[in-house]
Amino acid sequence: MKVAAVQLRAREHRDETIARAAELISEAAAEGAKLVLLPEFFAIPFVQPEPDPGYIRYAERLDGPSNTMAAEMSAKHGITVVSSVFEGTDVPGVFHNTAVTFVNGSKVDEYRKSHLPFSNGFPEKYYFRPGARAPRAVGTGDLRVGTIICYERHFPELSRTAALDGAEVLCVPVASASAPMKEVFQLELRAHAVFNQLYVVCSNRVGLEQTKDYFGLSAVYGPDGSVLAQVSDGAEGVAVAEIDLEALHATRMKRPFFRDRRPELYGALTEL
Repeated sequence: MKVAAVQLRAREHRDETIARAAELISEAAAEGAKLVLLPEFFAIPFVQPEPDPGYIRYAERLDGPSNTMAAEMSAKHGITVVSSVFEGTDVPGVFHNTAVTFVNGSKVDEYRKSHLPFSNGFPEKYYFRPGARAPRAVGTGDLRVGTIICYERHFPELSRTAALDGAEVLCVPVASASAPMKEVFQLELRAHAVFNQLYVVCSNRVGLEQTKDYFGLSAVYGPDGSVLAQVSDGAEGVAVAEIDLEALHATRMKRPFFRDRRPELYGALTEL
């Protein structure tokens, strides 16, 4: 089985970016990918350092143009597509940062970003209400997929939660442009893969958006932390890699991290 990370630059107009994303999904599907991940808010510019009330013009419902394209591509190619949108709701002033998973054209999961930064040039708390549900593993027919979003990669509890629910692949859509974070970006993703013995697929934006220069590094990581495929620096494209679920489960038997956990000792992690 193959999985793919899409690396994409936001255009001036949303419909142009959506069309380009569709092309890249088709490219990944043509290479055999059965799971394709899009970057965080792939169709629109991402937030800038200064809060801007006008940014809410980019909000869309879960059945808006971004997810409509993702669902259509999922159905057309018979694959799983994980999308990411600035979700508007029926409640005035309430918005979410939401990832949606489509399998063969049908929505099977929506995960709202629960950990929101207001630091390092990303004032997301200004715009979004945090999600109230933990990540979970979603069955796609071929594998079980968990999703966390960007800033949440700094919180190992979230990926472990998805892994304990049976995730074999962790999808991480990101919008990462911070120079200091670039130094530890891959280190964190590799650690999630190793500690949880799963594959990690990470899709980042690329290119300059006002004050932010997104560095890409979209990739697929193996359970041993190795980089299995990566998009070239500064370019749009797809990273497609083959994954081996039998080998994954064999690794979990040889290195039984989940067997040797001691949850009774971890109470301090959830105490307020």
